[in-house]
Amino acid sequence: MPRNRFFRPLLAGLVAATVTVAGLPSVGAAPSRPTYTNPLMSDVAQAFSDAGLIRAKDGAWYAYATNTSLTRENAQNGGPAHLIPVVRSTDLVHWTFLGDAFSEANHPQWAGWPQKGYWAPDVRYVDGEYYMYYSAPGSTSLDAAIGLATAPTPAGPWTDVGHPVVNFVKDSEVMEIDPMMFIDSDGTKYLYYGSFRKGGIHVVRLTADGRNTAGESTQVVSGERGEGTWVQKRGPWYYLFYSGYGCCMGSDGGGGYPLLAGRSTSPTGPFVDENGRSLTSNQPGGSIVNSFNGNSLDATGHNAITVDRSGQEWNLVNSDIRADHSWGGRPQSMDRLDWVGGWPTVRAGQWTSDTPQPAADAAWTVGSSFDSSDLAGWRAVAGEWTGNDGYAASTSPSALLVSQKSGTADYRVEADLRTSSGPAGLVFGYRSARNYAVAWLDPQRGVLRVDQRVGGKVVSTTERPLYQGFRYDTWHSVTVEVRNGRAAVQVAPSIGDNPLGEIDVQLAPGLTGPAQLGLTGTAQGDNLAMNKLYQPVTHKIADPQVGKLLPGYSDEFTGQDTGWQWTGPNQGQVANGQLNWDTQATNLSTDATVALRDAPDGDFTVETKLTLPFASTTGNGRAGLIAWTSRTNSLQLAPTRTNAVQQAFLWPGADPSPWPEAIQLGPSADTMWLRLRHTTRDGQHLFQAATSLDGKHWQWGSYWYLPAGPLKFGLISMGGAGSTAHFDYVRTYGASS
Repeated sequence: MPRNRFFRPLLAGLVAATVTVAGLPSVGAAPSRPTYTNPLMSDVAQAFSDAGLIRAKDGAWYAYATNTSLTRENAQNGGPAHLIPVVRSTDLVHWTFLGDAFSEANHPQWAGWPQKGYWAPDVRYVDGEYYMYYSAPGSTSLDAAIGLATAPTPAGPWTDVGHPVVNFVKDSEVMEIDPMMFIDSDGTKYLYYGSFRKGGIHVVRLTADGRNTAGESTQVVSGERGEGTWVQKRGPWYYLFYSGYGCCMGSDGGGGYPLLAGRSTSPTGPFVDENGRSLTSNQPGGSIVNSFNGNSLDATGHNAITVDRSGQEWNLVNSDIRADHSWGGRPQSMDRLDWVGGWPTVRAGQWTSDTPQPAADAAWTVGSSFDSSDLAGWRAVAGEWTGNDGYAASTSPSALLVSQKSGTADYRVEADLRTSSGPAGLVFGYRSARNYAVAWLDPQRGVLRVDQRVGGKVVSTTERPLYQGFRYDTWHSVTVEVRNGRAAVQVAPSIGDNPLGEIDVQLAPGLTGPAQLGLTGTAQGDNLAMNKLYQPVTHKIADPQVGKLLPGYSDEFTGQDTGWQWTGPNQGQVANGQLNWDTQATNLSTDATVALRDAPDGDFTVETKLTLPFASTTGNGRAGLIAWTSRTNSLQLAPTRTNAVQQAFLWPGADPSPWPEAIQLGPSADTMWLRLRHTTRDGQHLFQAATSLDGKHWQWGSYWYLPAGPLKFGLISMGGAGSTAHFDYVRTYGASS
């Protein structure tokens, strides 16, 4: 979502929209950088938000951002805004600024000039063209429409299609921003969009050309819950990523902007989290993928996902430098994306890094972009092969080109393939001209096919149909991952995009182990590469554990405990083993009463069991735990009503509304368990929040700080009248041994 500060009238003199890539580093040639440190691209772009990301057909990565000042110097000097700046990298670490996608010369005529800005670009490769979906504001920054521009290269020049794909609807409950286009394996195109209005996030089917909608949209995420959708298909599941409150505003450091996910067996939902909770219920679910971890970078959301040459996925997000967020920059950060137990998590649950990390595997072990006409490093086993057009090509059905080098036993191979006549194949597991496997794009049968040849004979054939209308004459990316003798084969529009066809086979004994790769058939092939396959992370970091119960800082509500200190009249009633407390209509920012008690020294965890009926609470009615150094320097952990839904928040400060800085946690319920864990860092109090739906299984979420000084903790019940909070106990535990 854009920062409002950038939607001022745009100045003249913008960077030209047409950019070139001549003279930039060649793909796969430079050695991999051993480490990197977030934030990324700080020498090029200190402000680069809402990024779209693609691995293009030249083998390089391209990223595109919301209109921005790009650099701190430009912002401080009042320089021109960059309208969807474009950067390029061959290793995901070193980036080169290429220019802007839009200028006065080519801006969308339907969106007007110069009062408009453009944000949240999503770029896809579609049958020989690059599609860029983007948002453009209407008469105010909260009115928007979604447009589309196309280009022959990822760097442009971009030409708008001349009309909105999703038009602005006055008084709509859906905000038409943050588009993401998805092509399913049946060829159907979908567009996801939406943000923090009552309508939430929606998906709508597109026409075959992707330029118009086809039918009504469907809600996939509840209102006021998230934005910045990214959808990824993995096996039978469609995973929907989205980001919560706190993208880019607030006085306490920019906010949390956590990344959450749900999954479904359909691209239109319903999506549920790992607890089975729907993302569209009035107490919505959402599994935490990334959140603020207490380091120097916060507001780490609005993600994009790509894959390196080893098969390891990487997650790019906005970030704010917590100690220096006020000038408006939102740099990019990147970290490893792991899949544990069928669910995504960044760095095994450690989340965004700010210290040196192992870099992406971006340089191939064996490979070529075929820029050399002599096909150095490759051997024509059969047929004639040429390489003078920037790719290798043959017109013979029996042609076979293989690398002169072999890789490792477990490996990943990838290539861009196209054919205008017969089948085009990616060769893997090559041991000799009589022993190898081929992943074919076969237009004659309309399939993705895997053949295994042993001793000169085809001993196994497995095929999957590709959708009717699949364009074999345009580039598609084919990948093969071989692990423990099994081969997982995919075809997609581009490397890292969602699969259009998949095959998983057991390799014949003669085809396992280190091998060569190559091309075969009437193929045109490019960006052919082999690397050692990544080693997946299979376990998340351990959840925090509690120590021994501290009775002097706990209360089972079986009688009156003199340890409580009320900031106003004692409003709670202890009965039947509970503290019963009507929700107040007031807030911390005014005169809401809070129940406090002294905190123990050192590390501790405080826990409560809470029942708070959702339906009858008004406003931002909430109840839960609070950490307190003062009324304004406080931290609430509470399920909170936000119009039509109830959400669990970690909520810094005394603002009467959770927007924009409250940080979403796991799902809420009428009855739930809450924990606040206290440690210290850099002389400040540091807290991490956790929620549970059963008191046994905890979902740990965001961290946040309070300043040094005397600390209290306690309970709240406020923000809107109409309900009664029931607390079963407050239990405080010491540090775990």
